[in-house]
Amino acid sequence: MDAIVDTLDKKYDELLTALAIVLETRETNGGEKPEGIDPHLESFQKSLLSFQASCEEAQEFVETLKHSVGCEKFPEQVFDSDFIPIKTDDEKTSKTKI
Repeated sequence: MDAIVDTLDKKYDELLTALAIVLETRETNGGEKPEGIDPHLESFQKSLLSFQASCEEAQEFVETLKHSVGCEKFPEQVFDSDFIPIKTDDEKTSKTKI
């Protein structure tokens, strides 16, 4: 599992580096597309695809672990990002808008 996390971390760093190079190259030319940025864009695209592949591998690993411990029997818990559960005085859960 550590290897999967390390790979994701490495691929994420590579993605951010490639993006930073593209942005810096455009910034130094006043936002215009400079000549020679295409190799940087290609590098960014390759980094993005590599990161996506690593994410998919990690997701497959998580699904395998869930299956091995029997968690697939339970539905995914979905959280509404606009609401958080809080306990009231009578210990009933209510939702409060953030």
